[in-house]
Amino acid sequence: MKRHHKAAVAALACTALVLTGCGQGDESASSSLDACLTDPAGCNAGERADGGEITWALDGSWGTWNQTTSEGNNAYVSAALVGMWPYTGQFDPSGEYRFNEGILASAPELVKEDPVTVEYTLKDGANWGDGTDITVDDFIYHWYATSGDASLCDGCDPANTTRGSQVESITGEGSQVTVTYKDSYHSAEWQYEEILSSPSHVAEAQGFDWQNDPKDMKAAEDYFSETVPTWSTGPFKIDDAKAGEYVIYVPNDDWAGETEVTLDKVTFRVIDGLENIVTALRNEEIDGASPFSVTAETITQLQGADGLEYAVAGGPSFEHIDLNTQNEFLADPVLRQAIFTAIDIENIIARTYAYVQSDIERKGNHLFRNGSEHYTDYLSATGQGTGDIELAYSLLDEAGYELAEGVLRDPDGKPVELDFRYSESKENRRITGELVQANLADLGIQVDLRSIPDAELGTVLGEGKFDMIAFGWSSEPVFVAAASQYWETGSGSNFGGLSDPALDELIGEINGTLDIDEAAVRANAAVQQVVQAAYSLPIVDTPVAVMVSDRLVNVRDNWASQQRAAYNIAEWGVAAE
Repeated sequence: MKRHHKAAVAALACTALVLTGCGQGDESASSSLDACLTDPAGCNAGERADGGEITWALDGSWGTWNQTTSEGNNAYVSAALVGMWPYTGQFDPSGEYRFNEGILASAPELVKEDPVTVEYTLKDGANWGDGTDITVDDFIYHWYATSGDASLCDGCDPANTTRGSQVESITGEGSQVTVTYKDSYHSAEWQYEEILSSPSHVAEAQGFDWQNDPKDMKAAEDYFSETVPTWSTGPFKIDDAKAGEYVIYVPNDDWAGETEVTLDKVTFRVIDGLENIVTALRNEEIDGASPFSVTAETITQLQGADGLEYAVAGGPSFEHIDLNTQNEFLADPVLRQAIFTAIDIENIIARTYAYVQSDIERKGNHLFRNGSEHYTDYLSATGQGTGDIELAYSLLDEAGYELAEGVLRDPDGKPVELDFRYSESKENRRITGELVQANLADLGIQVDLRSIPDAELGTVLGEGKFDMIAFGWSSEPVFVAAASQYWETGSGSNFGGLSDPALDELIGEINGTLDIDEAAVRANAAVQQVVQAAYSLPIVDTPVAVMVSDRLVNVRDNWASQQRAAYNIAEWGVAAE
């Protein structure tokens, strides 16, 4: 059978906090992907057979095994490690947060507000897949790795230090672990903070004195980046893997979760190109995929396929164009403002994403989806993204730029020349680059298009090897830490090197309240400042598709998670006859 669904972006509806699996056995759950619009967390439900194997395609590559690092801050790393990584929890497709049933016995508890103090209760039997219990040392290890403090980890390059830099102390005894934060920490999203990453006992077994030697702590992080994990806190453990190519999972017999795992094996395999993924699915070489991008051609191929289902909707990331402020030209905010004004976002959407999702809307806010109660459009009033060449040039003219014989020269007389980089397998990003190239040619700026091998995207971003670049950021329900991760001076994920003291101050204020609504107001103030700085230009919440063999049950897409359809991998199964 074949099905095609057009879905609007789901609105944020994160209210309840629970500690269970995702609807397994719910009699009201709906079978097939047809029901995902009305029953996003229960569609395609069904009774599972005992046993079976699934091969799942990934549409991008990775080169590291450690998600805490700047290089490992990659959706494909997250997808590849979904079966074993110690996530605190997941948002489900209805926007409800579900804590990790294999690690925590109950939801974290805020035991004190000043300073913020959070108590975690580990589940009985929670371990690293080798019989070694998770302990307070593992919490401390993650703190050191993400602290951004050279006295704790000398040379570490964490993806995000918003939480780690704010930890004052971590203590624990038995199943109770208490995290006490510094006086400056008041995050309204304290309950979602990631608390674990790699096992401290494995680091010690490798000879790293991580608790006492900051250089050894860095060496331990390097080890976990380079080494295929032999440990697991999830429903599966890795049987075989090769970075950037495949991960083969088998059930983890030491998993402390209560959801029964029925599959014998799950293989994640990288397949370059959407057309190749669809072909492999139609040929029954794979059982499904939830790629991070989709094209009109993909939809056409799926429409003619039997034995599978698919659905299209806004996904967990948003497309945007970032500028490198370390470039000699782009250090000037006036030039950045002019460039963004000259870029025609609606034309980009019409030539790319609208072919896939006809009702798609331009994104007007970096932190909140268009359907969120906290959403405000700060871009339209500035002219950024309108393709208004006259307005763009007027900004430059006032700043001393000159356009002569079709070449824009800066106030020092240098011709403005830039590159535009994009992942080579992402057709929509290539088209985006071509359209930006044409827009800026009208402004007299020469743009050189340069593709990036998928596996090298993290390296290119981390080393700032771009002038302009198109890539995706998460648009998951959490937002408090995102502003710091994206834009704060010195953040390992502030790839374009923006340094704006006014923005840093606003970002600091987001983390100054435990009230979620007040935090959203402060986050929007930071968004306004980013727009003024003309650092990042949002395009759309990226349309994505999930495509699944109709022999599978409990497999559905999840806009609220970087793991997409694999967010509930423990519940995946082959349909019982």
